[in-house]
Amino acid sequence: MSEAASAFLAAVERLPRERYPATRSLNAAFGRLHRILQPKLAPHLLPLLVRFRAFCVRQAFAIETRVHINPTFRLLLSTRIIPPGLAFVAAAASTVYVLRYLYTNALDLLTNLVGVAYPAYQSIMCIEYSELAPEQVYPAECGGGPMLDRALGITAPNLSSKQWLMYWSIFGLLTTADHWAGPILRMFPMYRIAKIAVLVWAQHRKYNGAAWIYDTFVRPLMPPSSSLAQAQPRTGDDAKVEVASVDTAADDQLRMQFSSPMVPSVWDSIGGVGPQPAQAR
Repeated sequence: MSEAASAFLAAVERLPRERYPATRSLNAAFGRLHRILQPKLAPHLLPLLVRFRAFCVRQAFAIETRVHINPTFRLLLSTRIIPPGLAFVAAAASTVYVLRYLYTNALDLLTNLVGVAYPAYQSIMCIEYSELAPEQVYPAECGGGPMLDRALGITAPNLSSKQWLMYWSIFGLLTTADHWAGPILRMFPMYRIAKIAVLVWAQHRKYNGAAWIYDTFVRPLMPPSSSLAQAQPRTGDDAKVEVASVDTAADDQLRMQFSSPMVPSVWDSIGGVGPQPAQAR
């Protein structure tokens, strides 16, 4: 685990500073802290410090990558009015303030935002780009190639229709439960927090909880697709071809019963293609 964290931190050093200023600054600050604490900490605690540093830098990198994909933020950076690092800090601070305000005063609204915003975006991506290759949908943002992307943890978005169709079924089930059993559920003080945790688990690409629920509980209850294909009636040209093949097989069977090498069959006589009489020697 510490080897993977060290590889990630080494890959961060190769990121362009003008594009990822917050990630590079946070990594440098943790580097200075690591050099200060290294002589004072016990040897078995140093890997934990490296993992904690990699975790914090990875979260900053993930947020900064998504911010740079946002067209509004890219337009703001293109004006060169606000430095990128200051813009990132302002965006992060405002996001924390809005989330804290919603958690304190509008927990229901926060729950709906968590349950709808990101899944709606991923569902639209799934509709538009599910048939494309991953590298066409989410090209490398750093310009470092596949090895750097693997070290940084850059992956393609989850475009599985099974994941998002099942997620919206779960979200609809929870919304229905809120509507009919809301007064009872609100008696539990941590219900909203638990609902947010379930929604995040169901939509997060690391866990794919919605797909896991489908594979574990729903799929065993469904009939196999092979039985549905066999039970489906044939129509149109497929039915005509099947009937014609059955008729041809029946004709061949009757031909074999009423024919022999010496006696011409009825069908051969009618068609004028019966066997020729043997020539006298």
